[in-house]
Amino acid sequence: MGEFVTSIAENAMIGLASYTYKEVCLAWGVTDELAKLQMTFSDVKKVVLDAEEKQRKDPHLTEWLGKLKDVCYDVDDVVDEFAFKELQMQVLNSRGNVVIFKVRRFFSRWNPLVFNIQMAHRIKEIRESLDTVAAEKASFSLEERAGEWQAVHVKRETHSFVQVYDVIGRDDDKKQIIIHLLNLRLKDTGVRENVSVISILGLGGMGKTTLAKLVYNDKRVVKNFELRMWVYVSDHLDIKKLVREIITSATNQNCSDSESLEQLQKKLQSVLTDKHFLLVLDDVWDKSQIGVTISKWHDLKTLLNVGDNESKIIVTTRNESVTSIMESVYVHQLRGLRHEDCMSLFVQRAFGRRGDEEQFPQLMEIGDDIAEKCGGVPLAVTTLGSMLCSKREQHAWSEVRDSDIWKLKQEHDDILPALKLSYDALPPYLKPCFAFCSLFPKDYIFRSSDLVPLWMAQGFLQTSKGSQEPEEMGLDYIRQICSRSLFQIHEDSINFIAFEMHDLVHDLAISVAQVECSSEKNRPDASSITHKKVRHVSIPRDDLCMKEERVPNYLLQLKKVWTILFPNPEDTVITNKPLMKACIKKFKYLRALDMSGWSLEKLPSSIGNLSHLRYLDLSRNPSMQKLPDSICELQNLQTLLLSGCENLKGLPKDIGILINLRKLVFTTSRMDLPEEIKSLTSLRHFEVHNCSNLESLGEVVRSLINLRILVISNCGNLESLPQLSTPLKALVISDCEQLDMMSLGEGIRGLRSFSISKMSNLEALPHWLQDSKTSLQSICIENCVRLKALPEWLQSLTMLQQLVIEGCPEVLALPEGMHHLVALKELKINDCTKLAESYGRREGQDWPKITRLAKITIDGETIASSDD
Repeated sequence: MGEFVTSIAENAMIGLASYTYKEVCLAWGVTDELAKLQMTFSDVKKVVLDAEEKQRKDPHLTEWLGKLKDVCYDVDDVVDEFAFKELQMQVLNSRGNVVIFKVRRFFSRWNPLVFNIQMAHRIKEIRESLDTVAAEKASFSLEERAGEWQAVHVKRETHSFVQVYDVIGRDDDKKQIIIHLLNLRLKDTGVRENVSVISILGLGGMGKTTLAKLVYNDKRVVKNFELRMWVYVSDHLDIKKLVREIITSATNQNCSDSESLEQLQKKLQSVLTDKHFLLVLDDVWDKSQIGVTISKWHDLKTLLNVGDNESKIIVTTRNESVTSIMESVYVHQLRGLRHEDCMSLFVQRAFGRRGDEEQFPQLMEIGDDIAEKCGGVPLAVTTLGSMLCSKREQHAWSEVRDSDIWKLKQEHDDILPALKLSYDALPPYLKPCFAFCSLFPKDYIFRSSDLVPLWMAQGFLQTSKGSQEPEEMGLDYIRQICSRSLFQIHEDSINFIAFEMHDLVHDLAISVAQVECSSEKNRPDASSITHKKVRHVSIPRDDLCMKEERVPNYLLQLKKVWTILFPNPEDTVITNKPLMKACIKKFKYLRALDMSGWSLEKLPSSIGNLSHLRYLDLSRNPSMQKLPDSICELQNLQTLLLSGCENLKGLPKDIGILINLRKLVFTTSRMDLPEEIKSLTSLRHFEVHNCSNLESLGEVVRSLINLRILVISNCGNLESLPQLSTPLKALVISDCEQLDMMSLGEGIRGLRSFSISKMSNLEALPHWLQDSKTSLQSICIENCVRLKALPEWLQSLTMLQQLVIEGCPEVLALPEGMHHLVALKELKINDCTKLAESYGRREGQDWPKITRLAKITIDGETIASSDD
């Protein structure tokens, strides 16, 4: 458990050195213990970077780093408790009689003398633990490298729109698959089966999924098959889940979780009967008993066998036994790339499209060795190439080539050494952010608006000099990890990013998270000592719904948990009240708590005891009508999510004392917003969803003087917004049919991102967007079916980098002055028939007007201008 100690220790040291902490320690008489703790900590931290590098050769170092990490976490908890008391005092002093009763009620439960004695004991215990760790340091030959601790926050890189690596060297593989897919005839076995299976077999990271996508989207394949479906399978063959997802892929309609397998199979037969279909089952890797797996597959294939003769299934898998179980008529063994192709891919990633690699012959020579060591694995090549993209120092490339990690024994399912190298090369402040993502399941689509507040709650976002907001810093963090190809971006609209992790990269995250993060795939044995070190927990909702209402045994063993999440599927309702009570009463150090979809009628007042809490998700609890007043005691709270709580009558009247609240997502059945929201003057991000009765936002939004992001969706009766004086950065409006867009927006200046969707009455873009002509970087227009044209003044948006137009069939052309948009990098046109015809690749009459752009996507096909 010796990973990302550097970042955790740095956070602890910052806390110990803070002015507030020193002042509080002085007030509570623990200054001497603090001085001793700081001195020892300062001495130990100088060798941590060296220890992290050398632990691969010495497992005792990993154990030592684990002990140090435990101390760092304890320091963080203590510092946070002191800071919380300081926050309470600030509120008491600044708010006076308005909230004095509430704050006094809190202090009535708190004895300063007892607190003083308790904290003094805790600091002494921590200091003694750190002394033991410091004494053990002498048994290792560690060098001081204190100068490398400072995090360097880089600005957004030019290649931030990271896509799946360009496919090189797979033309022959694609050709072979398509030949068998279109021409293969079933052997005469005496048994009529309409569906045959083609398997793509290969090591993780070899490019199986990418090859399947190439085949799936090939024009000949699209033309040949009446129906195409793509389903991600992952580790377990769950028949009911697979049938549900196949139906969804075929019909674009979700199936209810409550439907039985009998009901689902009837739907499936209705969809597939006599259809000539292609089904891709991506990443089939079932580890269950072989007999059980064969039985599952036969059950599924029986359901699929109603299709037209010569229907096909493509399976991608790492496991050779899967190809046998599925009785594949053709198995395509995906080998490593040839060295020349590896080198081409590496050069593309390391040097980009600049084509200046010939200026660096020494680096090219080293790069040739690195490409050779990657063993033909595209994911390894692309991650290392991306990692070295911004480096031109010969020693940096040599360190990668000569790293000891290449000497590790490589097993079939192991983490590729090249991926571990990419992780090792991350700046210390990015490592815990990356590891935290292991809490979410494979194939999960991450959204920055969800993930960044969770990172904030953990203290992962280190404050840099200047005025950068933590939310913006979180976006920078995501882009930095994307630039190393560890995340793969789906969408980037300046203020919002959606991305996913390759399965092998997800395995890497689990590996480096170790016992810190406990998830379905990484659950420590409750009988082992490691379970006591767990700080972050995720529990699949399906697990809870299938079991009786009780607290899982492994959760009962934990003590110092910071995070409890219940990811996927979002529409699953949890009714486990014992678990809910345990989460609130047992884990007093919680910083992030997910209670979404818990069918809560009432939130326990004991929630106010979670003084460390920064993130609270109460969304999708429609029966909840009131929040307890004690929620106002959560002075550290930064994010409060109440979407889908449509019967919530209002908010506690003293909600304004939540002076750290930065994000609020709200749903109400009222015709106006609660006046209490006006007092949340620290709010940066405000969202209003599914408020069918809401007619006006009144002066509530206008009062939020620090608001930066405003999102309004599915508010069908909302007619107008008040004039805004806030320096709004992002505005998102969706499915608000009555909203008068032309009168909206007076006073909005400095917008960087504007998104509008599902506005069927919209015929023109609002003129007030021109007031942000020197700042607007992204415009997204979706499903505005009456929109006739884009305005000519669009050409005045000199900072515009991204233009997305989807589902706008009446838009005939782009403005004539498109060439004036010198900053424009990305143009996306989908489901706009007339636009697609005009700007179709090479064939459209207006194609020459946009060829200079770096990224052009038309009806799902991404085209780079250099392709011409």
